[in-house]
Amino acid sequence: MTYNPPPHYSFGDESQQPQSAPPGYSQPQSAPPAYSPVGQPAPTGYVPTQPMQPGMQPGGPQPLTQPVPMAGPPPQRRSPMVPVLAVIAVIGFAGAALSLALWLRTGGDLDDVTAQLDDREAEIAQLQEDLEAAETQVGELEVQAADAESMRACLDDLNWFYSTEAESAEEAEAQLAVQESCATWLW
Repeated sequence: MTYNPPPHYSFGDESQQPQSAPPGYSQPQSAPPAYSPVGQPAPTGYVPTQPMQPGMQPGGPQPLTQPVPMAGPPPQRRSPMVPVLAVIAVIGFAGAALSLALWLRTGGDLDDVTAQLDDREAEIAQLQEDLEAAETQVGELEVQAADAESMRACLDDLNWFYSTEAESAEEAEAQLAVQESCATWLW
């Protein structure tokens, strides 16, 4: 296999002629072998070079840096569903954030209402205790008022009995009234 060696970077003898066609289409030229067998001297005028790297053209100027990698396949076209799905995802995230904010706000309001409800239940329990105590006191006062009324009736009947004449019909009538009204107090 033969190939054109790269041009020499010397400013001296310019023995190579520019090629009119790419190396693959040019006439085969005889070139010295890229290596020399052991024991045989290298041909005169031959300078050994490094093998060609992919992406470099034979016979052209050699780059001084590493070759640029070949570009990969062209990018694939996105589906028209990608922007639609992106919009739906953004709307979903916004809805989730709004729901979370409302839930936290409602949770805070619920905690406030629960605290108020607990306070009101404590007030109601206290009022029920006060009401029961007042009802008990009212019952006692009603008993005392009834006793006072009964005593007043007994005293009035006794006063009437003592203000009547002895052995009169009015005295007998007053005596019967005293027995009825003063039954719990005197007998």
